[in-house]
Amino acid sequence: MPADAVNYNILAKELNEALSGGRIDKIVMSDKSTLMLLIRARGENRNLLITAATSPRCYISARRIASTDVPLSFCLHLRRHILGGIIDSVEALPFERILFFRITAHGDLGDEIKRVMIVEIMGKYSNIVLTDGDMKITEALKHVDIGQERPILPGIKYVVPEDKTRFDPTDPEAENIRASVPADDLPSVMVKRLRGLAAKTAAEIVHTAADSGTNLAEAATALLRRPLSPVVYYAGGKPTDFSFTDYATVSGDRKSFPTLSAAMDEYYGSVAEADEKSAAESFVRRAIGSALNRQKKKLATFVSEYEAASDYDKERITGELITANIHKISRGDTSLVADDWYTGERVVIKLTEPTPQEDAQKHFKRYRKKKRTVEVVSSQIEECKAAIDYLESVETSLSLAVTAEDIEDIRAELEDGGVVLRQNAKKKTAVSEPRKYNIDGFDVLVGKSNVQNDRITKEARGEDIWLHTQGFHGSHVVIKARGKTVPHSVIVKAAEIAAFFSKARLSENVPVDYTEAKNVHKQRGAAPGKVDYFGAKTVYVHPSAPSESK
Repeated sequence: MPADAVNYNILAKELNEALSGGRIDKIVMSDKSTLMLLIRARGENRNLLITAATSPRCYISARRIASTDVPLSFCLHLRRHILGGIIDSVEALPFERILFFRITAHGDLGDEIKRVMIVEIMGKYSNIVLTDGDMKITEALKHVDIGQERPILPGIKYVVPEDKTRFDPTDPEAENIRASVPADDLPSVMVKRLRGLAAKTAAEIVHTAADSGTNLAEAATALLRRPLSPVVYYAGGKPTDFSFTDYATVSGDRKSFPTLSAAMDEYYGSVAEADEKSAAESFVRRAIGSALNRQKKKLATFVSEYEAASDYDKERITGELITANIHKISRGDTSLVADDWYTGERVVIKLTEPTPQEDAQKHFKRYRKKKRTVEVVSSQIEECKAAIDYLESVETSLSLAVTAEDIEDIRAELEDGGVVLRQNAKKKTAVSEPRKYNIDGFDVLVGKSNVQNDRITKEARGEDIWLHTQGFHGSHVVIKARGKTVPHSVIVKAAEIAAFFSKARLSENVPVDYTEAKNVHKQRGAAPGKVDYFGAKTVYVHPSAPSESK
């Protein structure tokens, strides 16, 4: 992506124009890596977002972040040293993704104190560093210990990172690269040999040089002099990239934005949502997987115990045979040959106890113990199977989740069920709305989670039509009748949606049961999403994504 030094050098000029002279009114952190400065500048409130987390970035955002319940130590340090301060200027280190925010703050006695907040956008090494006017570090988001290549610790001088192996794209020596590598490999080699370039910016420089007949250094200079006209590139309606000016070498749809920050906000807003969803989904998927593994191990143990004890009747019969043939047993006998009146066969019974009576009692005792084991373990096996079935239904809901909010609902369900520990002491009370569609004038509700499935089924009126895939985990679907007779064509289309939002979405000819909602009942204590129903009919459909939503 072109969030490279070229774009950040342009961004620094934009930030300087927008923020210089502005007062820092508020500082918050939403997590240990993400910071926001609320700045009043030129009569407007600006939200400067800085994050050193996944997809590190710095720009003015239209969105605000929520503060942590308890201020983090780095946030408190910034509040103490730069809150209320004035931003004098914003600069970028040439061809590096490093921004310098020069700030005039005030001490406890009202005296002016110079500070520099340095934002390093350097992948996993990204950092936020605060220094005094002499560039001595007062605190940093991430500490780098002594002994590392470039230590970052309070009390030591801030040192700008150096890379002597590469040179600037505007250096005439850049042209030597073009002469030494094949044309197809040139952009990737430029990224390795030149400072501050992303692959797409390098490709744009190569294109500019070829189009204008200039060398690479001149083409890089020309690119930097292009007028600011930020764009975001799209594929399938989703942002895929951005740049400070339109790159001729980037294909796909594009949209212009008034500022580079606005373009970055559009792009990273989508990225942040995807990152949030991915992180939440990964956590929930691991939790479900771990719970499933535990239940499957328990089930295997219970099944093994059941199989070992399932011959309990054999123990009873053996005891009975010993008792019935006790007159045939002499002192010192180690076995008994007897007729089994249940099978008509002759059996050999080992005798291991001092007396036949004790041998018989041994088998009767085993009989009682094994019978109790079978009774208890049978119940445990059913409980395990029900738990596995429930967790697999949650797993299906997770695979159908679209937004981070959907996943949060599923996580809340698992917290309520004790599958994962509750993060917040306060129980989540609100559940997001179900998916809503309109089919030929009839509203159709589709549950996103088991809890939501229960809700829409419980709230359905008796005449509403309830649908669910037969033999597959999936969403509950309700057609709101509202006093009308629901046509079969609407039921079929709703069934296609039910099949789509189920584990059978990649199958064909999926059976979907439907019945009036009054025929659907939930047993007391049943797992979320688990219901019984009767009087259902079945329609076979091909899963189809809904085309109209409300």
